[in-house]
Amino acid sequence: MTFQTLGNPENPAILLIHGMISSWKDCEPYGRFLADEYFVIMPTLDGHGNDGTDLLPLTGEVDKLVGYVKDNGIVSLAMVQGSSMGAEIALAVVKALEKEIIPVTCGFFDGGPFFHFNPFFRAFMHKKFSSLVKVFDTDDHEAAYQGMMNNPFLQFVAKDKAAQYEPLIRSMTQERRHFSKKTVDNLVKICYKCDLPDFSAEAQKHLFFFFSDEEPARKSRKRLMKSYPAATYQDVHGFAHCGYQTAEPEKYAAILKQAIADRMKI
Repeated sequence: MTFQTLGNPENPAILLIHGMISSWKDCEPYGRFLADEYFVIMPTLDGHGNDGTDLLPLTGEVDKLVGYVKDNGIVSLAMVQGSSMGAEIALAVVKALEKEIIPVTCGFFDGGPFFHFNPFFRAFMHKKFSSLVKVFDTDDHEAAYQGMMNNPFLQFVAKDKAAQYEPLIRSMTQERRHFSKKTVDNLVKICYKCDLPDFSAEAQKHLFFFFSDEEPARKSRKRLMKSYPAATYQDVHGFAHCGYQTAEPEKYAAILKQAIADRMKI
């Protein structure tokens, strides 16, 4: 796991956790609009860069993220934000920080697929992801880009809005990356075997779940609302899965800032 930062370390800290097969670079477009007020921390999860690592099970990734916070003397965070698979990791990080008595003003979870599917479905998705990640294992960046844009899984997630992903896919395919079998194994487990941690009613008020009203991951909203009735839920219309942050990074950063400000009043 590697880390990139933006802004003044003396400012309140924000942790931005990217989604599956992405990297810190995909958080930077909206992270730079947060760096005027916050110290922005952007990890690249294990198995997603070129540091020779494999993605660990959820608890292993969470331990590394919490370890970074503690090792750098950060005693509170204004926000832990995660996108897609990163949203599931972010939720677990908020819980782990609670146990460490490191307060988080706002946990913000964008497009998280908070499902707990059966083994048969997970095996099916393992095959899909195993095929998908092969497009990155090339030095031909244009071929990788075209392979991603034309991938059936992306088409399913994006529906008729694949063009919203162009900046994100360009970023993701800028360098050759190899995703190991172990990484794919843990991608599937984190994405589709999600156990929701317990939070008190008061702690739930600091959780914010954000979805496009058209994305498949939104179907986990009912499960979330049952577990976290005191949390905030917001839908945005006209965007694909996590598409708002890509298409409107400055406006997205403004939503994050407002979410922090609102929860500071609780």
